[in-house]
Amino acid sequence: MRPGEFCGVLAGCGLGLAAAAAPAHAQTAAADSWQFAVTAYAFLPQISGTAYFPVSGTGSFDFDQSDLLNNLKLAFMGAFDAHRGRWGFFGDVLYLDIGRRHTNVHDFTIGGIGIPAATTSDVSIDMKSWIANAVGEFRVLGDGGSTLDVVAGLRYLSLKERLEWNFTGSLGSLPESARSGDAQISSTIVDGIVGVKGQFRGDGGWSVPFYLDVGTGGSQFTWQGATGLAYAFQWGELGLLYRYIDFRFHTREVDDLTISGPMVSATFRW
Repeated sequence: MRPGEFCGVLAGCGLGLAAAAAPAHAQTAAADSWQFAVTAYAFLPQISGTAYFPVSGTGSFDFDQSDLLNNLKLAFMGAFDAHRGRWGFFGDVLYLDIGRRHTNVHDFTIGGIGIPAATTSDVSIDMKSWIANAVGEFRVLGDGGSTLDVVAGLRYLSLKERLEWNFTGSLGSLPESARSGDAQISSTIVDGIVGVKGQFRGDGGWSVPFYLDVGTGGSQFTWQGATGLAYAFQWGELGLLYRYIDFRFHTREVDDLTISGPMVSATFRW
């Protein structure tokens, strides 16, 4: 079957990238003073991957930006950053609740048996996901407004997905009991990650922020990266970036997941 069961992981999948979405802390701040920042951001990705539901089997899915806007029920995205001298910490949280309904879907199996072409299908999917990062950082370069930090920490992913179906018309070799039903999966993944983040300072208030990490643990391999443009004001920064997140899993529920798209952020500092 090929519904968009995994769809929101992201409108994703929110990760420690909010810290990269804005330029690093102002270099004029005293080295021994704490600097704090709160970031609100909107991430509108395209999502694709493979998931496995019991009974219904496996399916690939492709979920674009317009699908996300039309089917989003609830979302929360935000980040917090604290820095003192060379040391710092940031946390990033993304929550998504997405539901979608499909009609006349035939790339769907029940117990390995396909759905006849003459069957009218009604398939609904509901997905709730949390993605969070907690990362420590150490500044190895801070010269002329350009910065480079080494980062290390954890990425957390929690998924709960529910699939419901109802068929009318001829079922072919399918039993009558297969006309309607539901299945659900849940998965919790924790990965250790390491990487770099920073910025190249340009003229005026312009800068080019960047972020890259790789990791493993609950998943076989995961990585994410982002870069774009940001502009600094007295109160903070506005940023526009492109962000890419990739997971390779080894669980019974999930095989792979890719999330990529534009991200807009506003950071407030004190």
